[in-house]
Amino acid sequence: MNLTRRDFIAGVGTAGMAAVLGGPQQAHGMAEQPARGQHGSSKPFSFVHLTDQHITTRRHGAEGYRKCIESINALRPRPAFVLMGGDMAFDGLYTAKDNFEEQIRLYRTISDELDMPYYHCMGNHDVLGLSARRKVPVTDPDFGKKMIMDRLEWPESYYSFDVGGWHFVVLDCMHIIEGKDGPTYEPRIGPEQLEWLAYDLGAAAGRPTIAVTHVAAFCNVGQINGDPAYKAMDGHMVLWDTRELRTVLERHKVKALLQGHSHRPEDFRYNDVWYVTSPAASAAWWAGAWTGAEPGYTVVTCDKDQFAWQGVYYGWEAQLDPQDELERNRNAERAAFAAEQQRLLEKERAGRK
Repeated sequence: MNLTRRDFIAGVGTAGMAAVLGGPQQAHGMAEQPARGQHGSSKPFSFVHLTDQHITTRRHGAEGYRKCIESINALRPRPAFVLMGGDMAFDGLYTAKDNFEEQIRLYRTISDELDMPYYHCMGNHDVLGLSARRKVPVTDPDFGKKMIMDRLEWPESYYSFDVGGWHFVVLDCMHIIEGKDGPTYEPRIGPEQLEWLAYDLGAAAGRPTIAVTHVAAFCNVGQINGDPAYKAMDGHMVLWDTRELRTVLERHKVKALLQGHSHRPEDFRYNDVWYVTSPAASAAWWAGAWTGAEPGYTVVTCDKDQFAWQGVYYGWEAQLDPQDELERNRNAERAAFAAEQQRLLEKERAGRK
């Protein structure tokens, strides 16, 4: 198991009893409450941020996800819960409804093998037909968010809960609008949910807080790839209302926002809020690691009012389908780049010109 680690500390005291604040229970099973210590604090506990699973039968993705779940179950100490980060199914935007149905079924069946509760978060591929490339009519009774929420018995798409003196907020960044080709979405939290968030955080005052969204507030793809033409406010990779969201997070001294969507692990700190993007459980949609990271997830440890995180990579080897020629080429390019970097490293350490 390969580990990378980022530690950080922020200074807010913990307080309050562990209780669900966001209405109906969202988890499959109730999160285990860590034992409480003196002065209202709790003993350290951990949880997993697991995002971009993209469950599918293609490329043996379901088998890969099962190995991911086995890896989480083997963690010691045992995590208190798993916080999903969205894109749990391979795709509801562009695939046929019966395929999406099977992907949701596999996600739930395999996720139920976890030894701890798990909480859902809405991703852009978890909605049915919100695209001009939809495979269902807009009149389908399961259109939009309804299908996955019904199948998962998921009552609210955004909500909050408490564990061990910490407050957790799950956000829904799929803001549905009417487009020129019918219903679609914008990647934004939206004013109604932002107002809910502000008052939810107000009610949780005194508890250190972590929030999660699928589409990232901050994503540095342009800088990573050295592309001067890439827009920082790219319409698909970041929230369109990051400024409005971050001001709420900053005002309430939220510790961190956990993110997904880009399939690239990153972290960025601004005004004492950490924006942490986890690696994708599926890496590059179960087609290798050519996006820049092996398949993995993030383990977060909470201790009093401090926390730390580490990436865990569980060692799944891609099993491509016969038609995956583009993916084979991208994996070959990545392997060649890695080999060249190793050659240069050895040359430079030896002092050879």
